[in-house]
Amino acid sequence: MYKSYGFLCGDGWRKLGIGKGTGAAMLDGAYLPELGGFSVALIAVAGIAFASGVQYTVIGLWQRRSTVHLSYASLCVLIAALALGNVYQNDAGNLAYAVAGIRWTISAAVLSFLPFVLFIRGYTGDTTGWRTVLALCAVLLLFFCINLSMPATLFFSEVRAGQAMTLPWGERLYRLNGTVSVWGWLFHAGTYLMFAWALGRAWRQWRRGESMQALLLGICLAIEFAALLWGDIAIDVFGVRSPYLDAFAFLPFVLLMSLSLAAQLRQQTRQLEFVRRRLDIEEQTRRAAEHKLLHLAYQDSLTGLPNRTRLLDHLESVRDEAQAQGGCGALLLIDLDNFKTINDGLGHLVGDRLLEAVADRLLAGAPPQSMLARLGGDEFVLLLGPLSRTLAEAREQAQLLAEQLIVRLAEPVAVDRRMLAVGASVGMAMFPDGEAGVADLLRRADIALYRAKAAGRSMVRLFEAPMQQEADTRLLLERGLREALESDAGQGQLALHFQPQLDRDGRLLGAEALLRWRHPQHGELPPGVFIPLAEETGLIHALGAWVIAEACARLKAWERDSVAFHGRLAINVSAWQLAHPHFAMQLEQQVRAAGIVPGQLTLELTESALLQDFEGTLAMLQRLVGAGFHLALDDFGVGYSSLSYLQRLPLDVIKIDRAFVSGLAPTDTDPLASFIVDVAHRLDIATVAEGVETEAQRQVLVALGCDGLQGYLICRPVDDAGFRRWLAEYERTLPAPSAVGNDAMPVQP
Repeated sequence: MYKSYGFLCGDGWRKLGIGKGTGAAMLDGAYLPELGGFSVALIAVAGIAFASGVQYTVIGLWQRRSTVHLSYASLCVLIAALALGNVYQNDAGNLAYAVAGIRWTISAAVLSFLPFVLFIRGYTGDTTGWRTVLALCAVLLLFFCINLSMPATLFFSEVRAGQAMTLPWGERLYRLNGTVSVWGWLFHAGTYLMFAWALGRAWRQWRRGESMQALLLGICLAIEFAALLWGDIAIDVFGVRSPYLDAFAFLPFVLLMSLSLAAQLRQQTRQLEFVRRRLDIEEQTRRAAEHKLLHLAYQDSLTGLPNRTRLLDHLESVRDEAQAQGGCGALLLIDLDNFKTINDGLGHLVGDRLLEAVADRLLAGAPPQSMLARLGGDEFVLLLGPLSRTLAEAREQAQLLAEQLIVRLAEPVAVDRRMLAVGASVGMAMFPDGEAGVADLLRRADIALYRAKAAGRSMVRLFEAPMQQEADTRLLLERGLREALESDAGQGQLALHFQPQLDRDGRLLGAEALLRWRHPQHGELPPGVFIPLAEETGLIHALGAWVIAEACARLKAWERDSVAFHGRLAINVSAWQLAHPHFAMQLEQQVRAAGIVPGQLTLELTESALLQDFEGTLAMLQRLVGAGFHLALDDFGVGYSSLSYLQRLPLDVIKIDRAFVSGLAPTDTDPLASFIVDVAHRLDIATVAEGVETEAQRQVLVALGCDGLQGYLICRPVDDAGFRRWLAEYERTLPAPSAVGNDAMPVQP
């Protein structure tokens, strides 16, 4: 890589001048121990290089064995060794000492090739393969062994003492003459090739945009290359009497590369500091996110109260503690009664404010060591425990507290200058009381809450064992109803029964289709048991579709079998069905697809269908009438009977409830029944009385002008076969048209 020795002979580069003895060495071998300025300068170069080597050895190890820094440190140490070898050779007292100094210097030069290649490779980002590096190691090992084994070193085939050189300031350098060996030529050529390779790597680095690093490396290589040319051309070819400057040429390399590596270290340090700050920010963000997720996982985002997860965890620990210590506790499930109306009418923002205010009131009324949690929506839970050791005393304490909370929540709440009033219902469950776990305990409180709302709201209900049985029965009925609607095997459980309707002259007006469910375990169930269940669970739509399909199938079958049914078939329609926006369209499509004219059906609706959304229901009824269906208002007079609404409804029939019919007698006429008939007639609406069971009731209704009669006096609800028999009997007993009078009535089959 570098050459410490120039060729003295210009004729064919045969002789190499080596030696640079201080005035301490003479041609005749006389030895002067004083060191001159030239040797002192070489020692200074060696010290600087060695100090850099130690420094970057530490840095390389600290940088996790960085190849660039460790190779540079090794190169600096070898440069120091090379400079000291020059000093040793300059100070030689005889030929043997001079040859030893030369051998030392050449060994350092050979060994420096490997760290030089590794340094240039890492500094410039070179992709030289490791196989090339290993091949270079093999060549260098060969040169190193030859240098140690040959008598005249690697450079010479023979060596002898030469004429000393005197420097301008009087310092004399020891000189040698010798014949250059083939190995010396090869090493010399390899040095130039290595410098050319390094300059090529610096040029590539420049073109990649790393201009400053490439410039510093290029300057160092140019200075060293100039020193080589000075020795080879000026001294060896032209015979200039001057010492070789190769060792001094490495001083800029050591200094500039140290500065470059230090600058890179500072840049890396800044980058690491930047990355560290970014990581700190990310760590803070991560911790904040974890804290937020933890808060969301266990706290309600609106009220800040514990949520369901936190409640269940705490409830389990309190319940276990109560069981271990023999104490008792209570779980109060609180549901707001009027929240949905406020939330829908005034908006969710007002609803959220109201929930926050309710949470504050509940917290103010909650005793110490209790937990108030929000399950979601308008449901809150108050966990009490431990209470008194006896279950009866604990029940009394919880009951009293629940009643106090209901009174507290009944007081108006100011929200955005509005005074809002909400009530609350409370379901209460005690523990430990044989529950299977915390989920079962919460379910018990929910069952008790359902009973409290069913009792009229603003009530407290304690869970009792019969409630569980009723809930299990309700669940069994719901599952059974779903199976009866969905499975083929369950289709036989549902059936339509038919009850005929006659006019006051005894002529057939039609019949009402009444749904019956024969449960596999509970037997035949009346509609009042399973219809509300179907409405609450959403099964009413599927159930209503089944009723329509079955009614159309019966009408079609009667027509096919020439059954003497010429009236209209009445079908009950739930308010939930009318609330569906596509009910009219789907009903018409279903009926017409079955081959039935809509005019053959009368849809009976209750007054409850008018309460939720009268305008929407009115629009739906008008669409049904427009499709050809007839409409009847069932159970009129026992619900919300609004005359203003009545005159706007497109009704064909008003059915008088059995409550007004049961008390009719010839001597005691119910004025309400008479009023209903009169109002209906004034509105051009026909009337049909339900629950007609006695002849006296029939006579009074006929006298009042009621248009139709339905009840046990005519016929009980019967299945399809029974209705066909009744129709056949009715046809046989029907009097001739001329003989039909007001008192004509067929005998019930």
